[in-house]
Parts: sequence; structure tokens; C-alpha cells
Amino acid sequence: MLLQKTLSKSNKTDLYLDLVELTSGLLLVGFLWTHMLFVATILISQDTFNKLSEFLDTYYLSYIGIPFIIVIALFHFVIAGRRIPTRIQEQRIVWRHAKMLRHTDTWTWVFQTITGMAILVLGGIHVWMITTGWPIRAINSAERMESFWWFYLVLLIVGEYHAGFGIYRQFVKWGWFPRKPIGYISKVITAIILVLGLAAMVVFVQLGGTL
Repeated sequence: MLLQKTLSKSNKTDLYLDLVELTSGLLLVGFLWTHMLFVATILISQDTFNKLSEFLDTYYLSYIGIPFIIVIALFHFVIAGRRIPTRIQEQRIVWRHAKMLRHTDTWTWVFQTITGMAILVLGGIHVWMITTGWPIRAINSAERMESFWWFYLVLLIVGEYHAGFGIYRQFVKWGWFPRKPIGYISKVITAIILVLGLAAMVVFVQLGGTL
């Protein structure tokens, strides 16, 4: 009876934590994709980009949103990271099993773990550079991008991979969509966001080179 109660409590706790992980993950993916659409306004004009940034500042959306996203990201990392093997021996076992199984979703989880760790570090550096160079305007963004384009290229790739395949894994896990259709949709959205991000990077770098 005691064992049954313990297992029942553990299962309920895991369910609640999984729901928190799902919710925080969806919030972060929504932010990341919306953020990229905002950044892509540079493709329209510098004035459009600046006006949007000024609007976010005027109504304190930036000052509220950035701390909120940081808290959600850290919360998500802690919850999602509870299943990440921390010991070298455990990591070798996972890697060996992934190679043996040759299952796409297994490798997706492995790279989700790797990109999640990378985002924690790279995202922290990005937030620091943004906040120390406030306010966000086309000119200072172009200077930063022109100097550190390689950094933002890596951040763009790992961020969009983690978001696109993360939402795919969650939808499949909860049985909301069939595996193949949601896999196709997530790949298409990820490709679109990547194209927008790369195009915006090119414009920023070119703008930075003229300053």
C-alpha cells in the first residue's frame, strides 16, 4: 500500500511538472517566433523597426516582457533539465543507445538537450548585450550584428532548432497531432523563421558596414 501511494504521488508530480514544462515551452516558442517577426521588420525599413521598438518601450512592454521571459526560460530549463543525465557514464549510455536504436525521435531528444544547454549560455550573453546597449534601435542593432554576426548565426540556428523540434516533440508526446503532419508543419515554420532571421541578419550586417 505504501509503495502504491508513493508511485501514485510520483506519477502525479511528473504529470504536473510535464504540464509546467509544456506551458513554459509554448510560451517561449511563441515569444521566439514573435520576436523574430519583430526583428524581421528591418526588412521593411529602419523606420518601421525603430517605431516598433519605440512602441514597445513607450508602453513598457519591453521592460515587463524581458524579465518575464528570463524567468520563464530559467523555470523551463530547470523543469526540462530534470531528465537530463548529468554524469559522464549516464551520458555515454544515452549516446550509445541513440546510435544503437537509430530512431529519429531519440536523436531529436539528444540534440534538444544539447541545444537547450547552448541556448542557456548564448541567450544569457544576448540579453546582456541587449540591455547594456539599450535602447534597441536599428543603428545599434546593426553595429552589434556586424561585429558579432557569427554569434547570432549560431544562436539563430540552435534557437530555432530547439523551438521547432521542441514543439513537435510536445505535440507528439501529448497525442494532439499525428507524428508526420506535425513534423512537416514544424519543419516548414522553422524554415520560414530561419529564412526571415538570415535575411534580417544580412540587412543588419550591411547596415553596420556603412556606419
